[in-house]
Amino acid sequence: MADDMTARDELAPDDAQVPAAQPLTSRKMLAAARKDMRETERAARREEAHQASRRFTPLRAAGTLAAVCALIAGVAIPAYAATQQDTSSQTASVREAAEGEAQSLEVSEDAASTDLTATTYAATSSEEIEKIEAERAALERAEAEQAAAEEAAAEAAASAEATEAAETTGTVASAEAPAPTVVDGAVNPLPAGSYYVSRSVSSGHDGTDMVAPAMTPIYAVKSGTVTVSSEGYGGWGVTVAIDHNDGTQTLYGHMTYGTRQVAAGQAVEAGQIIGYVGSTGRSTANHLHIELRINGVIVDPMNYLPI
Repeated sequence: MADDMTARDELAPDDAQVPAAQPLTSRKMLAAARKDMRETERAARREEAHQASRRFTPLRAAGTLAAVCALIAGVAIPAYAATQQDTSSQTASVREAAEGEAQSLEVSEDAASTDLTATTYAATSSEEIEKIEAERAALERAEAEQAAAEEAAAEAAASAEATEAAETTGTVASAEAPAPTVVDGAVNPLPAGSYYVSRSVSSGHDGTDMVAPAMTPIYAVKSGTVTVSSEGYGGWGVTVAIDHNDGTQTLYGHMTYGTRQVAAGQAVEAGQIIGYVGSTGRSTANHLHIELRINGVIVDPMNYLPI
């Protein structure tokens, strides 16, 4: 008991030191109210500011986009313009280089043309080209004529040799052979018994080859008009051709040079001597090559003439 009392006595002084709660005065209450109002106003302003920031966010985004576009335009447009200027300058440089090269090439051609001779210059106008073509054609004609003349001379020499050899061996026919007999308006082109047939149309030839001695007389098989009389008619050599004015034509080839007895345009009668057998043109022996055409078509003379 005494101990309990002592404990209470020891605690009592401490309890006595705690002041008692004092009641609030009207001034303090007013200050506290004002403080609460200020806190409320601050909270209200913060809320309004937050709402305002949320309301104006799209506008701010639009402004940002505009600023970015302006920045891009400010950088890209000058860069593009600079690129175009570089391209123009490069194009101009290429054009200038090409013009320079063309000028150099032209100078080179002029320099080279001074070395050309009068026969090797390059024509630059239509008149010059026509002149060169005419000169070339004339040269080709002259060469062809010279070659033909040389060939004719060689054939003439060969024919003369053949004729001389035939005369030596007695195989030259007499120029005084009797005139052939006309049979149904047609005659044998050579005197009977003076020849033999080596081949004809039936053996794949274009006419009948009648082998006979040089200078055997050749007769027109029918009357008509001479259409060809030539010393060099293709591969036939010395040739005479006649149109008989009835749809038929005859050709007599490989005659001896200088023995033609008729001229082109001349009228002839059946059995008239028109030349003499030889070996001119593409021939290897004295013979007469005779062709017969009916309406332009080759037929076998042995079927229509008294050969």
